[in-house]
Amino acid sequence: MQTVSVPWSMWYENTHFEMTFPDTFQVTVSHMKGGPDIGDAGIRKALAEPIGAPRLHDLARGRRDAAIVIDDLTRPTPTYRTLPYILEELAAGGLGDDKVRIVCGVAAHRAVTRPDLIKKIGLDLVERIEVVVHNAQDNLEYYGLSSQGIPIWVNRDFARSDLKLTAGMITPRGRIFGGGSKLILPGVSGWQSIYANHSYCPDEVFREHIDEVARIVGLEYVVNPMLNEEGGIMAMVAGDPQAAYWKGVEIGKVLYKSFVPMGMDAIICNAWPKDTEGTQAAMAAVPLYGAREQALRENGTLVITSACPEGLGYHSVMGPGTSFKMRNRSGIGGSNSAVPQIRQVMFSPGMNRYDVKAQFGPQTIFCKTWPEVVALLEKEYGPAAKVGVFPCGAIQYGGD
Repeated sequence: MQTVSVPWSMWYENTHFEMTFPDTFQVTVSHMKGGPDIGDAGIRKALAEPIGAPRLHDLARGRRDAAIVIDDLTRPTPTYRTLPYILEELAAGGLGDDKVRIVCGVAAHRAVTRPDLIKKIGLDLVERIEVVVHNAQDNLEYYGLSSQGIPIWVNRDFARSDLKLTAGMITPRGRIFGGGSKLILPGVSGWQSIYANHSYCPDEVFREHIDEVARIVGLEYVVNPMLNEEGGIMAMVAGDPQAAYWKGVEIGKVLYKSFVPMGMDAIICNAWPKDTEGTQAAMAAVPLYGAREQALRENGTLVITSACPEGLGYHSVMGPGTSFKMRNRSGIGGSNSAVPQIRQVMFSPGMNRYDVKAQFGPQTIFCKTWPEVVALLEKEYGPAAKVGVFPCGAIQYGGD
């Protein structure tokens, strides 16, 4: 047997899963280019050299207070590493702990708990700093309509803060990248705004529209690390929400870049480090979105693997049973899938067949155990099956 070890169960066991294959399988493992961890010195350097903005301690001078939006456990951002240095900069500008509020930008996901926050920012900061968990249904401020006619509802605690920052991360999302202003919309936006943005904003202006909403709300500064395959910070940008973000995308296209094999019988995309729940699992396939190469041959199989320690999970806009989901159901990868008309397989020890049917549709084959996956591939493609593996698909980039 041959074995491919992939990272597994972010924020929980945070271990590895051993994918075993028959020796006769032709297995290609596609790693990102990656880079070493920049360490604490690298984090300090990024904050000392902001892109398109003054240094954060200068921005903080004379301000009444500050709000920092962070993401939740559906995202792998190591906020516990970056936040202490952000707070240090704010304090140097006159905004100590009592003048800083952390807003957990859960968008339409479940509310975070105290154990979640301890994982995300560390016990010390949970005890020291005011933390507000966003509620997409309430405590919202209205800013009017965007240029796309989308109503702009934003968390009131964030909206009424003097200095507004986000501390998320830059990750590939196929043809676009997450990060920058995205922690405003959808991060701390109201349900109406999130639903309308995902339903009615044209794809060609989707990212531009998110930046527009952030400008209207008054976002001034972002801190965005990028992660390697070990979960370390391989690069980080800070500064102006657009200038820093686009510089980060430029860096991300190089460091997240992953070889996309062609004409494979099966492609296995592992959802780590966005593998906490089933509603996020489709992000595993982002290396295939926008890739010039046709990774799967005709009648090929896409296998999504995800630990899902929280099971199916929750999404009030795009989860099972929602009007958005029923209208846009198209299987793993959603409407952006680059490989239509393929066999779809979901392997997850943390879900059952009803979860998979609800999230991915009845056409998706569910495998509870790894031997089921291997047996299915061997039956379909024989002992010499050509299989590609993306070990951390949710943060790999297969585009140009």
